[in-house]
This record gives sequence, structure tokens and C-alpha cells, in this order.
Amino acid sequence: MQFTPGQLRETIGISVETFRHWKRVLPPFAHRKRYIPCFTIGDLLAGRILRSLTEGCGVRVGHLAKVSQEIVRACNVTPWAALEDKTLVIDLAKGTCRLSKNYQQNESADFVLLCAMNPITHELRDTLLRSRPSTDQHNLFLSPVKLGRDTPVRRRAT
Repeated sequence: MQFTPGQLRETIGISVETFRHWKRVLPPFAHRKRYIPCFTIGDLLAGRILRSLTEGCGVRVGHLAKVSQEIVRACNVTPWAALEDKTLVIDLAKGTCRLSKNYQQNESADFVLLCAMNPITHELRDTLLRSRPSTDQHNLFLSPVKLGRDTPVRRRAT
């Protein structure tokens, strides 16, 4: 399933101005077409993580340019069911991120951000479910018509 830029903005809760800024600063969002559906469900998840980092942690979006590609890649290659019990370990200095089930502090990293995936996936899932119509199948307003022939078909003997 593909989403338009408007659907991405609405789902992850950012303004048009914020999205325009992201397109200038963040490489994964820079080369997407205007109104063509081109965002995956993984892109929505990555966008929600990026929004959490900027709004919740106070990280400037310009500092996320390097690591944003890794976040989008991790969200697109891993199924949601496998993400729910994981933590995204983000090293801004190195521009890397990785998914970890049981994070153990690494001596080589001075400062990392830990992003629990469970609340983000649940919030995004709830938002997507609320945006879907209440019924997936519509009523058929035409009466059924019998298909087939009333007269038997004659075949020639060979």
C-alpha cells in the first residue's frame, strides 16, 4: 500500500510547512514526487519516529539528516510484528541506528537515543485504523441476473 505526501503528513501529524522543511533537509523525503502515492507503511513509521525525536526529544531535524536514511531503511525492511518488542538505538554522532531486543550499553558510544518501538507502532496502527472507512465492502444496488443460455448448444458430430 502506498500513501501520498498528504496522507503521510496527516497520519504522522506534521504540518505542510514541517513536511516542506523535511523535504529540504532529510534525504529520504527529498526526492519523492508531489501528489503521487510514493510512501510505504515503513516510511510512515520512520516519519513518526522522526517526529518523536524532534518534538519529544528536542533534536533539531537538521541533525537527523545523516541517520534518517538508516531509520527509514530499518522501518522498511523489518515487519511491524518484529518491531513491536524492539528498541531503536540511534547514534547521532555516527549517523547509525540499529534495532535491539535487549539493549546493552556499548562502550564505544558516548551518547545514544533509545526509541521504544511498541508505543509508536501502536499509535500509528490506531491512527491508520481510524482513518479507514467503517465498511470495506459496499452494498450491491443491482439485482442479480441469471447468466447462461436458455437453449442447449448443438454440437456437430465429428
